[in-house]
Amino acid sequence: MKNMTKIICVFSFVILLFVFITSSYGDNQVEGAMVVNTVYNELKDSAYMYVDENDSLALVYLLKAFKEETPQNPRHLYDAGALAARLGQKRLAFEMLEMSVNKGYSYYDHMKKNTNFPSFDEVRFNLCLDKVRKRDSLLYRVSEGLDSVFKLDQDIREQFENEILRKGKDTESAEAKIILDSMRIIDDKNLEYVNKLMDNNGFLGNSLKTKKSKLTMYLIYLHAPIEVLENKLGIIRQAVKNGELEVQLYPNFEDKILSIRKGVQKYGTQYRVLNGEVVFVPLLDSLNVDLYRSEFNLGPFESFAKWIKGQ
Repeated sequence: MKNMTKIICVFSFVILLFVFITSSYGDNQVEGAMVVNTVYNELKDSAYMYVDENDSLALVYLLKAFKEETPQNPRHLYDAGALAARLGQKRLAFEMLEMSVNKGYSYYDHMKKNTNFPSFDEVRFNLCLDKVRKRDSLLYRVSEGLDSVFKLDQDIREQFENEILRKGKDTESAEAKIILDSMRIIDDKNLEYVNKLMDNNGFLGNSLKTKKSKLTMYLIYLHAPIEVLENKLGIIRQAVKNGELEVQLYPNFEDKILSIRKGVQKYGTQYRVLNGEVVFVPLLDSLNVDLYRSEFNLGPFESFAKWIKGQ
């Protein structure tokens, strides 16, 4: 996963070279919003520490987390329901189960192995299970389509990386222009595809069924025109709360908007490759960058920069 992450970082941000050349900086600010509720996460993490060792305490911590913030992640809700079922709390078990299903729980193979729910009410459990089966089946089909989108997205960026940047060629040359024109066409088609998916299913990521498809919407919106990204930022924030997008990936979106609109970045995720050298976008606040990164479980900026530069 580390190698995949590094490859994705390179291909994802190479296009910033083109964006910085062609975009003008405006006065728009990234609108602040709490993406990560640290208290919720601390309570949730405490709960999972006690699963199987002390189910009662694990459930108490999850319910405390839910009081801190209305749960959006269907997996947290399902796990609370499963704990309640193991503890013989039928009402709470089915309340959590049905909430999780209504919020998009989609792990059919895992859910059908549960024997506690049907021991209380097999008919009610099977109704929930059938909804999950249908969504699970849909997500397998969606994953196959997004795998193809992922390949198109990465292949053209790999071509630009290998044929232009790594060879030190002029990024405004005719050869570079041909690749960049193809990239724009591919990006437009990919964006149209994922927009339709989002309209019907919301932002899809971790609930998808293949490694590539889990990253596809993230990459497509990261490569989208800045106006589109700004428009979708609220949905992307919600995807973090839903568990569809890894919390560590979110800062890339805010940093991209800041880097294009203001020429700076908050979390240190954005860089370009110029003449074979990695150049990071200037930091908004270099003294506090590690504090900002820690909110999203990101390590120190200096360590990340050395890793990207291969030092």
